Amino acid sequence: MSLLIFHNVYHLEFNIYLFPLPQQGQCTFNRDYAIANISEWSIMPKNEDALAFALWKVGPIPVSINAAPKSFQLYSNGIYDDEASCDNSKVNHAMLLLGYTKDYWILKNWWGSWGEDGYMRLARGKNLCGISNYAGYVTV
Repeated sequence: MSLLIFHNVYHLEFNIYLFPLPQQGQCTFNRDYAIANISEWSIMPKNEDALAFALWKVGPIPVSINAAPKSFQLYSNGIYDDEASCDNSKVNHAMLLLGYTKDYWILKNWWGSWGEDGYMRLARGKNLCGISNYAGYVTV
């Protein structure tokens, strides 16, 4: 273990790299460091009903979404439903889909205190902000 200083912030370095930079040569995978094994993976069809079924069947699902609109970035509460601003053909941000009701999706964001304590309600049935464009999951 060593201590690094980067941009005046202290970081501990443990010298165990689970994801080393790719290099030519012999594989350095060490089974002793494996935490889980992926048995299968799936990329979802671009369909909100399939997304709802997968969420029910496997649990939380990472999704890509268009977070570019100012209305999205300034979201604070309620059901987000800005179809005019949120182009569903472009995605640029990852969120975690946690649940749904008949009217909206429940998403977790990584922006700290953004939205409803880090969560968002997004209108369902419109592929709003491209929520069903790039979703997938793994089975361990």
